[in-house]
Amino acid sequence: MRVLIVATNTTPPGLSDEVRAGRHQRVDYLELAQRFGTMYHDYNALRSPGLLRWFEDLSRFDIHQALAVARLAKRGGYDAVVSLSERAGIPLALLLDRRIRHMVIFHHGMSRHKLRLIRALKLHRRWNVIAAISRAEAEGMQVALGLDDQRVVALHTPVDVDFYRPSQPSTGREAFIQSLGLSHRDYPTLIRAMQRLPHIPCHLRVGSTWVQRHSDHEDKTLPPNVRLQPFVPPSVLRRCYEESRFIIVPIKASTQWSAGCTSVQAAQAMGKPVIATRRPGLSEYLIDGKTGILVEPGDDRGMAEAIAMLWNDPQRVVRMGRNAREWIASRHSLDQWLDRVETLVKEAVYSTP
Repeated sequence: MRVLIVATNTTPPGLSDEVRAGRHQRVDYLELAQRFGTMYHDYNALRSPGLLRWFEDLSRFDIHQALAVARLAKRGGYDAVVSLSERAGIPLALLLDRRIRHMVIFHHGMSRHKLRLIRALKLHRRWNVIAAISRAEAEGMQVALGLDDQRVVALHTPVDVDFYRPSQPSTGREAFIQSLGLSHRDYPTLIRAMQRLPHIPCHLRVGSTWVQRHSDHEDKTLPPNVRLQPFVPPSVLRRCYEESRFIIVPIKASTQWSAGCTSVQAAQAMGKPVIATRRPGLSEYLIDGKTGILVEPGDDRGMAEAIAMLWNDPQRVVRMGRNAREWIASRHSLDQWLDRVETLVKEAVYSTP
């Protein structure tokens, strides 16, 4: 069985060396390529012309990559293609040889304009497996596209639980709390919450490997207890999680239901409770009251109350952090995710058309 992996990002030079040295978490598409004994295709393999690149950035579809992958898959005699994002998976649905099985992982499956496009072009008939990164999104896509649960499955994103592992037991009395990330973050709500808690120090580490945009905190006056921190590489980021008493992941209410899941997972893998915004997808990435606390979108008062409750109860922080580590390691490890993807691909390739 020949499988081609499509990664919609650029692979930094020396990434494999960083992973082997323990300075970077294992990477899903590199691990999948190794699991299947195959190659992966990423942005390093092509350079889109200026105008096309502009259109791709605007539409959020990687058309040039889809064209290259379609040619490569047919020429190389591949049995299946796994698109790790709909950015390539949507245009590839129109271009890929129909004899080649195609699995696509949707990170923003409830986007109204994507669903309209899929229905209009009947793209859902061309994918053998549609994987959404939460049960809520899988069920939503099933209804929106009129498909059964054999065609649309839930595939939660994974975390490298060996890389994100606490090196020492938490005391629950660390000196500050922290919020990290950029994609769809609702930092204005967190800032308002921290204004209610002037005695609690909070670090904002605003940045992302995957997106480049503003986070809406730039025009806000930060209270004295909130400090901006620089974006850091994974090896340092791991220490940032460990040095925090607990983590806050505030998310905007939008159709991107699982935004913030990577930060929520990494924090829990590091043995830290998480306070996060209640969203249909993100809510599946923690256990409310056991590994973290969910608050309603835009509710700065509720967020402040949750922060104060954990800050004032170090024993609960330790207990929830221990629960979080155990739950993530048992349910969301990268190796479990690799097993699941391998099973789905084999079922698609060997099933009767």
